[in-house]
Amino acid sequence: MVVDPAALLGPDGVRRSAEVVAASGRSSVVRWVRDGRLLRPLPGVLVDPARAGHWRTRAASAALWTGGRLTARTALHLSDLVADAGARVHVAVSPSRHIAVERPPWLSVHVCRDLAGVVRAGLPVTHDLAALLDAWGWAHGARGTRRDVEVVRGAVIGAVRRGRVDADDLLAALVTRTRLPGRASLVELVQLVGGGSHSEFEIWGLQHLLDIPGLPPVERQYALETAIGTIHLDGALPAARLGIELDGAAYHRSPDNWARDRRRDAAALALDWATLRIDHRRGTDDPRGAQAEIAAAFHVRAARIALEGGVG
Repeated sequence: MVVDPAALLGPDGVRRSAEVVAASGRSSVVRWVRDGRLLRPLPGVLVDPARAGHWRTRAASAALWTGGRLTARTALHLSDLVADAGARVHVAVSPSRHIAVERPPWLSVHVCRDLAGVVRAGLPVTHDLAALLDAWGWAHGARGTRRDVEVVRGAVIGAVRRGRVDADDLLAALVTRTRLPGRASLVELVQLVGGGSHSEFEIWGLQHLLDIPGLPPVERQYALETAIGTIHLDGALPAARLGIELDGAAYHRSPDNWARDRRRDAAALALDWATLRIDHRRGTDDPRGAQAEIAAAFHVRAARIALEGGVG
């Protein structure tokens, strides 16, 4: 009977060599590897040549070889915190697991003292918090790229905003990670997101757009009690009952989010609070024009309120 060696592999086209040998015999495995019908990309691991270049097959191979857990951007992708997994596979191992052999260029090995985690999409991954820290360190290290930094910043924002990671827990973990590359910028980002910023544009706007000469300081993440509950405005000028919302390019493009924003604006208007929305393109292409728009709205509304007898 002719045996297809690929049929002996798992659903991802990868399996431990010892398991394939137990199922088919050592001589068959040696012949299949010699003939190119099986590949051995890592010690003790066999893969289907047709799937050897697939990202998921590589990820499964790395987990099988090391006995560790996938981490950094790899784990964040499997945890639905990063859309693009990237070409590289990241795996975490315990300090006692010495990886001395030469590694393929697509694989990065991280050392982790606590390998606790979960299984996502059939693969072992570290917890989201550990994966974020590993991804941040890699992105801000010598081999990271600007795109790696953009991806992990988005992952941090998304993880905190969606309640996948608590901002205080992340900050607490950083207390002992004093040598983490980019640590100071991560602390700053977590504090901003923990304070309610939901996108990179909101963070940029709070730092660069809302400090307007001649106006009172803008109050950030201003809580306004309305008929639909408490809403938090990205910025507010209470003397003019003027709210400022910074609409990120991706988050506010969603129809559901657009409808939610309109409902918030209507609830604020019922309390005589006007909401001025600055979208991503307007804010970044013409920040001075956006500031002038905010200033003009402030002066008109403040003058009207003063005529009416003050802030209600």
